[in-house]
Amino acid sequence: MAGVNFDGLFDRFSQQIYQSRKGRLRMQLIDALYKKYLPVSGLSGLRVLDAAGGLGQMSHWFLSEGSAVDYFDVSTEMVESVRQNFSAAIEAGALTTLCLSITDLDALGEYDIVNAHAVLEWLEQPYSALQSLCSAVKPGGYLGLMVYNRNMLMLRHLMRGTLQRAMSGNIAGDRKGLTPISPLDPLEVIAQLEKAGFRLLCQAGIRTFSDLAEKTVIDWYEEQELFNAELQLCEQRPYCDIGRYVLLIAQKSP
Repeated sequence: MAGVNFDGLFDRFSQQIYQSRKGRLRMQLIDALYKKYLPVSGLSGLRVLDAAGGLGQMSHWFLSEGSAVDYFDVSTEMVESVRQNFSAAIEAGALTTLCLSITDLDALGEYDIVNAHAVLEWLEQPYSALQSLCSAVKPGGYLGLMVYNRNMLMLRHLMRGTLQRAMSGNIAGDRKGLTPISPLDPLEVIAQLEKAGFRLLCQAGIRTFSDLAEKTVIDWYEEQELFNAELQLCEQRPYCDIGRYVLLIAQKSP
């Protein structure tokens, strides 16, 4: 289940993904959708796993809602950053951090909520890891899963003139940049979730039109305008199928 470790790409990862309008929009949409579909009034005291949690944005989100969070990532640089930025939560016993591969997930037990964002697409065998994530959710618990959308990546190749590469199906990244090595078909992921005994609560496209438009066009809009439009469209078809990422929120059978 080997994958990509972001040690050495830490600064690029941080700046391009989170310290940008795209990153802020992504987090705003996740915030709105999680508050809509997760039992937010009852998150306090729940046990949450932030799997391959990167810079810890989602750990911070759950901590702010009163949850107890176990965070892990395979990148030592990511883990050290989280330990420094969230030292108060660690000292208070609300957050634990581990430098761990998702291949070792089975050792951590079951959780009320498992959060796994933008991790499966960086693995050579993403569906094997998905099985482990599903197993880590206790009966009646929730899985918040965000995956890099193969459909959008295909569309981007077609729009940018790399027709032959797109039609060959060879559209994955090469481990040297920030294009994932295993972009996923959301319908295949949903089928696996249902097979594992989950009921899908939400499928939402994260950045549907805003990643397709030219930058000069997007610059015409205020960020709040972009967010309002994306939020209104993200759960509708065809938009939920063509986001740069697809967010899936599912509940495991009791």
